[in-house]
Amino acid sequence: MLPPIARFKISGHSMEPLIKNGQTVLVSSIPYFFSKPKIGDIVAIRKEEKVFVKRIFKIDKEKYFVKGDNEKDSLDSRDFGWIEKKEILGKLILNF
Repeated sequence: MLPPIARFKISGHSMEPLIKNGQTVLVSSIPYFFSKPKIGDIVAIRKEEKVFVKRIFKIDKEKYFVKGDNEKDSLDSRDFGWIEKKEILGKLILNF
């Protein structure tokens, strides 16, 4: 479980050009107390004991298709895949 606001340092290029390797982001679980995740939201997700920051591209009922923005990066960016809402830790609220 994440605190209401958490800070993460980005490691990788999958969300470039918006979020660059080494940048710090703030993620909050609070927005999803009031509404559901939407297409276009950038979210932190937990997958295989790691935290990733990805964008929601598709929604099918309670499943979310997420991938990175950087189409030139690895397979991780292009096709991260479908996740369940319980894997979403929060929404990106600030990158710096």
